[in-house]
Amino acid sequence: MGKTQRLDFASSGSNRVPLLNNKEANNGDGPVTDLEHGDAVQAANVGYCRILSLAKPDAGKIVIATIALLIASTTSILIPKFGGTIIDIVSREIRTPEQQAEAWEAVKNTILEILLIVVVGSLCTALRAWLFSSASERVVARLRKNLFAHLIHQEIAFYDVTRTGELLSRLSEDTQIIKNAATTNLSEALRNVTTAFIGIGFMFSSSWKLTLLALVVVPVISVAVKKFGRYLRELSHATQAAAAVAASIAEESFGAIRTVRSFAQEGHTISNYSEKVDETLKLGLRQARVVGLFFGGLNAASMLSVIVVVIYGAYLTITGSLTAGALTSFILYSLTVSVNLYVNSWILNIFSIGVVHDCDESCRSK
Repeated sequence: MGKTQRLDFASSGSNRVPLLNNKEANNGDGPVTDLEHGDAVQAANVGYCRILSLAKPDAGKIVIATIALLIASTTSILIPKFGGTIIDIVSREIRTPEQQAEAWEAVKNTILEILLIVVVGSLCTALRAWLFSSASERVVARLRKNLFAHLIHQEIAFYDVTRTGELLSRLSEDTQIIKNAATTNLSEALRNVTTAFIGIGFMFSSSWKLTLLALVVVPVISVAVKKFGRYLRELSHATQAAAAVAASIAEESFGAIRTVRSFAQEGHTISNYSEKVDETLKLGLRQARVVGLFFGGLNAASMLSVIVVVIYGAYLTITGSLTAGALTSFILYSLTVSVNLYVNSWILNIFSIGVVHDCDESCRSK
């Protein structure tokens, strides 16, 4: 039976349950899905909230992890502030022994505050990583159980249009990608976004002029990231589809190895598998080239923005509008924010690739 042939399944007597609680799934008036009709029906996007619904049993732990994340982000962004304070202390006029003792005491107090912040931030970071990682393992376990139970209850004709190797690939590899996107990458994205916003707040408190100058490049980067994400998502769709076909060819060849040997079709089978692997490689290399070019340009734009900010900040310091410590703190803030936005742009593209695509392929239900 052809892969693209449309089948008319009878829905009477079926006890299939939607995998991710899609209320529209059991509505007879709703659109048909690719689970029943294979490639003849285009996959529709699945909302990210449906993935998060798998983490509801761990909601309490995730809330605690989020609070720990906020505390850790705040402590990490406070370090540049105290670093600038130390520079202001040592750069002021110190001549008499009393002034030296006073400055040294102020430096020691600042260092103690930094150590306290580091300890609190480290504990919160460890707590955040532990809770999010444990939640992610539970999420992928639930997802695999639900997906397997859902596939077992499919019509027999469903397996006529869907290769076993493709199902195994979705059940093992794609669920792992969804787990990372829904929990681990979510944790990193929240941390980066929180740190960036807190850092921007401290930047405004240091110098609103420098902050506005630094944020000029943000709209341009946002547009570039959006277009890049759309193109990368299309490439990822094609790459994962080709990989799934290659896995299904290998699985079917191993399962029917006696037939392959009986008809002396080893060369033909190897040729088919190699063709799909080469197709996957070609798409992967194109994706790697696009990623390299994009992030090279993104890094250049971010660093040029920081250089412009440093030049203008030096001018403000020379004119007396900004202290040396405030300028140092601002530069550290801007570097922290740029790095977090840089990493977050990649994580957002992982969301769009991992969650949307893999939910399309492995979490679809009638």
